[in-house]
Amino acid sequence: MKKLCLLMALVLLLGSAGMTAALSDGSNLQADPMDVSKTSPASSFSLPEGYDPASEEDNGASYVYNSYSSSYDTSIYAGATPIPLDPIDMPTPTPKPTLTFSYGLVTSDALHLSFEAPVGWGIDTSVSDTVKLVNQTTLDGYNATITVRLYAVESAFKLADLRTELRNTLKELGQYNFAKWSTTDTASRTLLKKDGYYADYKGKYYDGTAVHGRVMMALLDNHQVLLVHLSCPDGYFDSSYKAVINHVRETLKQI
Repeated sequence: MKKLCLLMALVLLLGSAGMTAALSDGSNLQADPMDVSKTSPASSFSLPEGYDPASEEDNGASYVYNSYSSSYDTSIYAGATPIPLDPIDMPTPTPKPTLTFSYGLVTSDALHLSFEAPVGWGIDTSVSDTVKLVNQTTLDGYNATITVRLYAVESAFKLADLRTELRNTLKELGQYNFAKWSTTDTASRTLLKKDGYYADYKGKYYDGTAVHGRVMMALLDNHQVLLVHLSCPDGYFDSSYKAVINHVRETLKQI
């Protein structure tokens, strides 16, 4: 019995020493999230196989983010078998109320475009090729924005290049200031009846503010790219802002 007790004490002593060594070299210490010199790797999550982006235009349709956990960069699917990874006792987020918007016509002579956007939002046209609208109401520490931009590309620029352009845009958006960043795969989508692509993203700033966005791009005639970008508080995307960006898209016209 005495030998067994001595053996157990020796095992505990060795285990404690190993833990101290692992921590002393810093390998198991959590990195400082405010150290911007260390960039968090971006993650991605794919749209489900066979998913039709056009189905989102039906307000009653469920959305792809229902298939992903709230941790931004962890899919709840492992291999071919769905396996929930979130703890079963994780608290259910309180549903956000649905926001109601009235729409008014926005006309840009510089872009030769018009569209309907929420009434009362501030409009910034200080950049010649861009119209930016900002919701004056702050929700969850964030003001939603809608950006419409029209810019020229080289004549050799093709539709296949547009997908790369979209991916680079997403990469640039998530490169700074975010502690967490993840995107969907790109999917086909039209703007002004011209072929293009879109993708969504989620991000969390270092102060904890969570955002959700959608970027849509299409290749227009005369070698021009049309970009429409929504950025909003994460909790309100499904309940409210997805309908807003769809309304902007549906009412876009060339003038």
